[in-house]
Amino acid sequence: MRTDEVLGVPEKKAVRYSAGAWLLGIALFLVTGYVTALLLFSTWVNCDIGANNPYQLVLLVAVSTGMAFASTLLWALMRKLTGSRGLQKPLALTVLAVVVLLWPVLAVWYVSPGHPDSVCESGGTPLMWPAWLPV
Repeated sequence: MRTDEVLGVPEKKAVRYSAGAWLLGIALFLVTGYVTALLLFSTWVNCDIGANNPYQLVLLVAVSTGMAFASTLLWALMRKLTGSRGLQKPLALTVLAVVVLLWPVLAVWYVSPGHPDSVCESGGTPLMWPAWLPV
């Protein structure tokens, strides 16, 4: 018997991290942060919620960075759960999870009590918001 063999103990395989997985993680970080900032900023501008206010700018950076970090963590979690064989399945699951997470983020940070309804529908809903999604 060789010294590196142990009976009854399965051999652990190291998870392989390819350059493609790293690049997809970085791309998800950047795209998610940009899309979150773009959607949130456009809803603030459409409803005159003071998108040029310095407080709103800090809030926009914080929320979009938080979503970007969340998407990166989701990417790592989906890679771990689905295994290291392919990138398509964890990418699809991550994008789906980010879209599901993006809805409550926009719903929470969009609604501001007392803002004017100049371009928005009654109740403060932006015109581009789907009617079937509650805000």
